[in-house]
Amino acid sequence: MSQPPRPFFLPTIGLTLLFALFGPAIGGALFAPIALSLAAPAAAHVAGPIGWAATLAGHTFALIVAYLFGVGPAAATGFVYALWDAAAPIRAPRALVAALIGGAMAYALFHWLASLGASIEAAFDVTMTPPVGDWIEATLRHGFVACGAVAGFVCALAASLLGLTTRGALIPARPAPVPPEGLMK
Repeated sequence: MSQPPRPFFLPTIGLTLLFALFGPAIGGALFAPIALSLAAPAAAHVAGPIGWAATLAGHTFALIVAYLFGVGPAAATGFVYALWDAAAPIRAPRALVAALIGGAMAYALFHWLASLGASIEAAFDVTMTPPVGDWIEATLRHGFVACGAVAGFVCALAASLLGLTTRGALIPARPAPVPPEGLMK
């Protein structure tokens, strides 16, 4: 007797919504501390007081910006994760792959935002000294990727705890065994 095929579309929608709702919140809440910790070697003596001020004031602004720009990449991360979950073998790492997908989506978002920033910089003739501009770009890029990876990891763990999975949905069902000819008579 073959098992009925597992559902795919409703869990995929659930995973996409879960990642879209919680991914930007996790990434936005972690961005200021992660970016400051990445900036600490260059300015270790001021990271403490600036960190507290940035944490208090920056979280509200960061969450608004995270939801404004992060819902699309987070939903895309959830969708790609649902495809991976459906096609991957049973013992394949799911949360780690979600972290990789989240980091890749955040990296793509960073490059899109960087291109917007470059066009604004060209339009208004804003210039920064190369070492400072490169340092800010590297810190923001690493912060974005780290926040996207952590958000993907946490959302995948939450989906696992909720039992929200598409595991095995894309694997075709085995055909029913054909009875021997002698038994049919």
